[in-house]
Amino acid sequence: MSDEQLIAEQVVAVETQRVVRVRISQHLVEDFWRVDVAGGDGCGSGRVSATVSSGDSFLMNLIEGAMSGESVAWRHLAEWGLHSFSGMSGMPVPRFA
Repeated sequence: MSDEQLIAEQVVAVETQRVVRVRISQHLVEDFWRVDVAGGDGCGSGRVSATVSSGDSFLMNLIEGAMSGESVAWRHLAEWGLHSFSGMSGMPVPRFA
């Protein structure tokens, strides 16, 4: 991730006493975005990362919303990360069309 530029970062509180750090970065040369969600205080450990091409998926819409300052987009990115943490432990992960 050394060739990636951090674009935006926010600590997001979700549910009761659950906090995650959401980071959005961009790789200018290879033209992709990365969303990285890491567990924080009150959340235990966990980390999930996904790369997205411009206009590629629902994540790109959330990235654009978060960069525009939409708090709901940050919250949705954080919740996506939490659901992905659950998937790593064998629990079902929601799928979006």
